[in-house]
Amino acid sequence: MNLQEMSTKDLLVLHNQIADKAAGPKTFATRSKLLDRIGSIVKAKNIDVASFGQRAEPEVTEPHAQPQADAVETSDAPTETEKKPSGKGIGRLARELLMDPAGYPHGVIAEMVNAQIEGAQASAKSVRWYANQMRKKGVAVPERQRPASEEEPC
Repeated sequence: MNLQEMSTKDLLVLHNQIADKAAGPKTFATRSKLLDRIGSIVKAKNIDVASFGQRAEPEVTEPHAQPQADAVETSDAPTETEKKPSGKGIGRLARELLMDPAGYPHGVIAEMVNAQIEGAQASAKSVRWYANQMRKKGVAVPERQRPASEEEPC
């Protein structure tokens, strides 16, 4: 057993097993002081650290009596198919309106979301963010109409 390769936590456990008085995690200021203390205890008690703390046989855990898949669920929590909706549905509505073939401008979609959902504070930037995320996921989002202020005069 190489003490230099052991973690400080494991060294502290080893120290507490061989020492007369147990030490806490803040007893030793540095790792080297802990190693020095273990070394002095090993010399004083003539202990073979290489075989110390080694288990004779590996521990084998028994399988559970009842598999998890067969366990009966008695909780009132919603299942995966019956998940409770989180949030107000702003993102869902914005995505639906973005997929409308009419191609409403982002600002108009934000106003529609704010009108339909109480407490919503959607902006043209947030709707643009939803469209960008949909495009990143490979969804073909229809082109937007340009607002009247952005159209170039003929």
